[in-house]
Amino acid sequence: MDSATARLRLWLVGESARPTWLSDAYTVADGPEHADVAVLMPGTPVEALDDRRASAHAALMPVINASGQSMPGALCDVASLQPALLDEALGVARPVVERLAQLPEIDALADTDALMVLAMAHSRQTPIQATWDFTRPAAVRYAALRGIENPRELLEELAAAELLVRERFDCIHYCPACDGSRLNVREECTECRSSDLGSEPLVHHYRCAYQARESEFLRGRSLECPKCRRALRHYGVDYDKPGVVFVCGHCGAESSDPAVGFLCADCGRHTDSERMDTRTWWHYAITSGGVTALHRGVLPHLSLEASMARGPMGYWVRDFMTLLRFEQAQARRYQRPLSALILRVHNIEAMSDAWGGRGLSRVFAHLVDVLSECLRETDAVTARNHVVYVLLPETPMAETEVIAQRLRETVETVVAGPMQITVERSGGVDGLSTVLEALTD
Repeated sequence: MDSATARLRLWLVGESARPTWLSDAYTVADGPEHADVAVLMPGTPVEALDDRRASAHAALMPVINASGQSMPGALCDVASLQPALLDEALGVARPVVERLAQLPEIDALADTDALMVLAMAHSRQTPIQATWDFTRPAAVRYAALRGIENPRELLEELAAAELLVRERFDCIHYCPACDGSRLNVREECTECRSSDLGSEPLVHHYRCAYQARESEFLRGRSLECPKCRRALRHYGVDYDKPGVVFVCGHCGAESSDPAVGFLCADCGRHTDSERMDTRTWWHYAITSGGVTALHRGVLPHLSLEASMARGPMGYWVRDFMTLLRFEQAQARRYQRPLSALILRVHNIEAMSDAWGGRGLSRVFAHLVDVLSECLRETDAVTARNHVVYVLLPETPMAETEVIAQRLRETVETVVAGPMQITVERSGGVDGLSTVLEALTD
């Protein structure tokens, strides 16, 4: 047995009897506070581990699953609790423990959940994987992030701050009523939306060109044209079957192609396919910026972009660009005015050094409040790097100077820091293409 591996302290989770060799050969801790690795003992429910992982240290601890049950998110599974198998599993756990030991104490820091996400990705050196889980309404879970509520929103914020990078998992429809993705997708009647559909072949009589459902041609076991009363004896000579028609058993309507509908298994809401929306799920891997933020114990505070996106008029950059393109098309088609303001913040690094991560976060939140007071509900805001972009639909360029002046004065007077900004104006459909280019770079 490797002596370095043996020094790992084990937290034994479960009520099953502890083998005597385990007590003698390994360092066993009484609880998670002083342990390095959790071992889920044979026969122990997976939920027993969840109940005891209240701290970030315990939640990040690698888990060796000896329970005999499936445990998504475990570092490794062992078929039985035997010395050779445990040694092999601890060899896998050791590098994870060493990487975790180099990190600051996350429980004592702000943004604990966000730092836990980064720590999980960094310590395992693998992406945080999305997996199917139909026991959940969303139908997808991040097993590595057990205990973090709404991890998808947090993961997206970290990706927007370029602390994580995304890799596509899947695009899934979701119910507009309850937000769930456990849906029955079915063929339906185009008229009444009933799923009571049957299909029937079409028969085409060559001679008189009459075409109808096969049931209209049937005369016992033979076929006879209901239009000209001639018998149809030879397929390919007298007639053919060019396709099928769908017939509703509820209302009797016929259609060449059925409609598609979605029925939510959770709330029972029916939604037509053209009214459904989709949500893209991703795997997330840590970036070099995420590793730096993790070791510093301070996020970049979830960045100016994340602060803007969480405001009442805020958008993530990719969504803002979609909205901007739409507004450009509307303005071009209907000859409507469209303008934008570009606020450049010049002293974020200085404010970060003076105020720290928490203080910078409060400054960003204050800026969001100022924008909310000075702008209209129909305006849109996003940020990239140290620049805030404000989209002003239905606003002529001539009116933007008053808005820009009000923003400058309010920020300089109200926002702590003090924040140093300049405000540029951009107008017209073509003029806003430069904004798109800046957001794309």
